[in-house]
Amino acid sequence: MQVMEMTDKNEKLLKSFFTANKQEVADNGFSERVLRQLPETSDRSWIVWAFGALGTTVSLLLGFYSGFVGAALAYLQEVPFYYLLAAVFCFPLVSVLAICRQQNCRLRSV
Repeated sequence: MQVMEMTDKNEKLLKSFFTANKQEVADNGFSERVLRQLPETSDRSWIVWAFGALGTTVSLLLGFYSGFVGAALAYLQEVPFYYLLAAVFCFPLVSVLAICRQQNCRLRSV
């Protein structure tokens, strides 16, 4: 607990120091000249979709040929419907809580 308080104090001291000693450097159009000289880049977003489709296809084929998909479907048929319904409705809440925990965010009540 004491380490966290010292860290917070150090953060505040650093932030106040850098805001008090902030210096602006004159640009004189340098950034615009650099941006104009950069080469055009082509859109490569298709790579993400191609590898996503390939990975999905390979995963489904392995699942079907190994019998995993069939076994999973047979198991899901034995689970009561209300359990599946509760899982579907709880999934967003659990996902948000997991993401918040991973990102160290604090939930506030309104």
